[in-house]
Amino acid sequence: MKTAKLVQLLEEALLKRGFKIRNEKGNFRGGRCVVEEERMVILNRRFGDEERAEYLGRALSREPLDELFLLPEVREYVERFVNQPMITLDMTETEARGVETK
Repeated sequence: MKTAKLVQLLEEALLKRGFKIRNEKGNFRGGRCVVEEERMVILNRRFGDEERAEYLGRALSREPLDELFLLPEVREYVERFVNQPMITLDMTETEARGVETK
């Protein structure tokens, strides 16, 4: 499967799980977050398809996949990230601090 198609299918799956996907400019990598109770995945606009697929796959890997239909190739890609630690930011304090989670 071409990477652009994988990105499209990952985005569709995240939208079905209630996420918004935003492509922004800036000096950041990206990832999933919650802003005012709205779940989203933020991606750097400069990312190529491979980087976009990785960040989307990592975000989707934190969701229950049992209820979601994914093509076998997409499911296999997402499952690569299931047990890998993810860096998240806690933006509720005055200063953001990196917190590693599983």
